Amino acid sequence: MSLRSGKLRKIYPLVQLIISIFLLIFIVYKYHISFLKIFSEIPDPNWLFISLIITLFFIPLLAAFRWKIMLYFSGIKETISQILKINFISIFWGIMLPSSDGFAAIRLYLIEKRHLDSPGRAGSTVVAEKFFGFLLLCIIGIGFSFTLHIEKIAVCRIILMAIIIIISALFILISHKALYKEISSRSQKLKHGKKITSFILSLHGAFTNLPFGKIIIRVLPIMIIFQLITIFNVSIVFRTYGARIPFMTHLALVPIIQIISLIPFTISGFGVREGAFIYFYESIGVPPPIALSVSIMNFIILTGIPALIGGIWSISSQIHMKDVQKDD
Repeated sequence: MSLRSGKLRKIYPLVQLIISIFLLIFIVYKYHISFLKIFSEIPDPNWLFISLIITLFFIPLLAAFRWKIMLYFSGIKETISQILKINFISIFWGIMLPSSDGFAAIRLYLIEKRHLDSPGRAGSTVVAEKFFGFLLLCIIGIGFSFTLHIEKIAVCRIILMAIIIIISALFILISHKALYKEISSRSQKLKHGKKITSFILSLHGAFTNLPFGKIIIRVLPIMIIFQLITIFNVSIVFRTYGARIPFMTHLALVPIIQIISLIPFTISGFGVREGAFIYFYESIGVPPPIALSVSIMNFIILTGIPALIGGIWSISSQIHMKDVQKDD
């Protein structure tokens, strides 16, 4: 059984890579898109500098402050610099994982590694953050979807409403302390996988003890600003390619695209995200080459550059560890 699961773990990333490449090739051939033009023919490159400033300063700091507050209410104290380091390194290692938010698992691992004395407590904040962020993204998408009167959006609105109901129900269920006690008592009878089960129970227990009311009051404004700035960055990249689209339109479309990109079919959402950009923005008159160019450029700026910083940070950390070992 373990041998079979080991083979599946090796094959699954390869399958995702093949799907990613296939989707990108399909899109390029269908719409006759040139990758050379994406990077060489940029009508207004000055907007890219604004996008870089947002990506390198505002988005990382907002994400770090958001997480710091959540960690504080879980009884964990971390500096902003350390949180920034974890976030950047997580993006680097998570860029090859499924969906566009695979680095969340790396964040959970790294923060737990720093707090082995209280397993699950720090990691529970990552889980809570994903719940709140996902719900907020759906709410923004639904709210601003009413500004667009196209059939594609109407269908997506219903899907988003269904997702909100499912996620909310799941959140209420998981955060219920009685359920945790029941699962905890039953898990004691298990004979295999006790180490993993123990950690999951610790994570679940810590999650149920989070003061959600206090967290939401203090974190929600930051999360709203974070989401708005992320969407604003997409609008700036569109301006880079000469497409001036009302910000309200981006508020309706980008959340839907981001949610679709979370589906773990491809590595970092490649192909799925580009297809979604073309599908939705073409419905409002944006040519597919521009939509694809924006999708790729936005990914490079929003994820690629932070991943590069995280890679450098990760390598320098390893070098530092080796230096310490040599000194010993």
